[in-house]
Amino acid sequence: MHPTQSKPSYETPTGYVASHCLRCKGAWVRTGKAGGKLTLCLLDREVPPADMVECNKFHLREVD
Repeated sequence: MHPTQSKPSYETPTGYVASHCLRCKGAWVRTGKAGGKLTLCLLDREVPPADMVECNKFHLREVD
């Protein structure tokens, strides 16, 4: 995130972000106080767009 960008808010992910980005090796997920999640794509260092429908870099993260 660039210094001039506003800080993204914690929201409940939907669509592709919920089904893939939250489970991807290339994602960093933080949970807010109210249960919302902030998802950052480590590949481009930004919040994935809510209308995203595909990613050719998706790699499933294995759960311990």
